[in-house]
Amino acid sequence: MKHRLALFIGVAVVALTVTSSAFAFDCMRVSSSAQGLQQSAGNSGMWLYFDMTDSGSGMAQILEFFGADPSAAPCLQTAYDSARVTNPALPLYFALGLGVAGGNHNGPGVLAHNNPNGVVLANGVGIDHFDDTVLPVILAAAPGCGVPTG
Repeated sequence: MKHRLALFIGVAVVALTVTSSAFAFDCMRVSSSAQGLQQSAGNSGMWLYFDMTDSGSGMAQILEFFGADPSAAPCLQTAYDSARVTNPALPLYFALGLGVAGGNHNGPGVLAHNNPNGVVLANGVGIDHFDDTVLPVILAAAPGCGVPTG
C-alpha cells in the first residue's frame, strides 16, 4: 500500500516530463470559501474536495486517494502548515479535478495547460496545478514522516 504513492508519484512525474502536459487530476480549483467549493464539488461529481486546515481531513484524504497509509497525515499536516507560513498561496481548501478536462467536457485537454502565464498555476487563485503547489510539500516531508517516495 505504501508503495502505491511512490509509484503514482514516479509515474506522474515521468509522464508530465515526457508530455509536458498536466493530467486532468493535476488541475485543482482553489477557493477561500470552503462551503462554496464543497457544494460545487459535490454537485458536479467531477471534483474531489479537500480541506487542508488542521480540523479538516485533507491530508488523510490525499494519502488514501493515492493508496498510502493515512497514519502519516498528522506529520504531513504539520509540514503543510509550516510551508503555508512561507508560502501563503498554498490552499486551505481545494477541489482536485476528476476527468474534468477529458472527453467528458469538449474533448481531450486540460484546463490550464495552454495558459502562457505559468505563474498563475501556483498562485492560490482559480485553477492551480496540484504538482506545483501541494505535491512538492508532501514529497519534501514524506521521508521524515515515514512515507516512502521511492
